[in-house]
Amino acid sequence: MKKSLYLFAFLPLFFTSCITTRTLQSTSDVPAGTEVQYAKVVNPAYAQDYIGADIITEAEFYSAGKANNVATKIPKNHIVFQVLPIDGTAKNAPFGGGQLGDYVFLPKSQSDLIFNLKRGDKIQLRGGTRVQKYYINGIEVIEFVATSVTKL
Repeated sequence: MKKSLYLFAFLPLFFTSCITTRTLQSTSDVPAGTEVQYAKVVNPAYAQDYIGADIITEAEFYSAGKANNVATKIPKNHIVFQVLPIDGTAKNAPFGGGQLGDYVFLPKSQSDLIFNLKRGDKIQLRGGTRVQKYYINGIEVIEFVATSVTKL
């Protein structure tokens, strides 16, 4: 009985320590201000090309905030919101958590616009990707770190 109690106590700690990520480093040599289709920006085949870049892309606003059941590290002094490709559809969240868009981070100092947007509003994002690779299963999580957002 005592052994199984220890097992249940330490098992969650073991699994959470195995689900660590590595943030891939900037590799971008894309000229600043280059316009790129959003679907290409978040495509796993291209996302690493835009790490730390200064590109311009257009997307649809989906919602402010993040899902409670999705682990992501929000950069300090940033807010998180979700977007979709224009005329795109949301993805199923892991563990039955509903629907999700792609995460975008924006400095808090520029966040007032986000709280006035409605689902489906078209926006222009400027910034680059952040790609995190999970060690346990090799999944890459692609997020966009915006330096500015403009409503179209």
